[in-house]
Amino acid sequence: MASEVKDRLLQYLKYKRITQSEFSKMMGVSGAYIGAMRRSLSDEKVYKMRQLFPDLNTSWLLYGEGEMLIDEDSEDSAPEEYLVPLLPVAAFAGNLQSWSEGYVLAQCEKIVAPVKGVDFAIRISGDSMEPVFHNGSTIFIKRINDKAFIPWGNAMVIDTENGVLVKNVYPGPKHPLDIEARSYNPQYPPINIPTDSIFGLYRILTSITTYATM
Repeated sequence: MASEVKDRLLQYLKYKRITQSEFSKMMGVSGAYIGAMRRSLSDEKVYKMRQLFPDLNTSWLLYGEGEMLIDEDSEDSAPEEYLVPLLPVAAFAGNLQSWSEGYVLAQCEKIVAPVKGVDFAIRISGDSMEPVFHNGSTIFIKRINDKAFIPWGNAMVIDTENGVLVKNVYPGPKHPLDIEARSYNPQYPPINIPTDSIFGLYRILTSITTYATM
């Protein structure tokens, strides 16, 4: 998986005529960063790349989906009328599965998604994923087939019987089918989530940063 991401990254840099040294300086990493890649890009790095290279389709980079570049005709560029449900999970004592079934979607606020392929949008609540995802920011998510594979080491939305979490996912330390959910904010300890309490996993396609105010 990491080797495929590295190969696609090198393909993009070759297309843009950016050397690995130039890329490393732009990203603020060591010159050996690409050569030493042993896993997929972290969310901090993907977030920075979206800012530095707005034409890069990060779904293509990370998962091989779609085309390398985003442009006006790309499937990854959403028209203004592309609306998705904004699920009020932060204020709802339940889970995504509950909101995604039946008539409740029709009652949800609709917002414009900046990319296609989005299932839902939700808002971040709390500071556990600072500094990458800020309290009050909106994330646009798509359900994955977690039976096929799970992109370990990346931030995901975890839909559980006790509610919705936005965390970095890793294999459980005691049982490989469990998930260890980690925060970016070091003040929050890891959480072990048993497989049988998980309804679904959603990857974060993109986000819109909003800084919460008092």
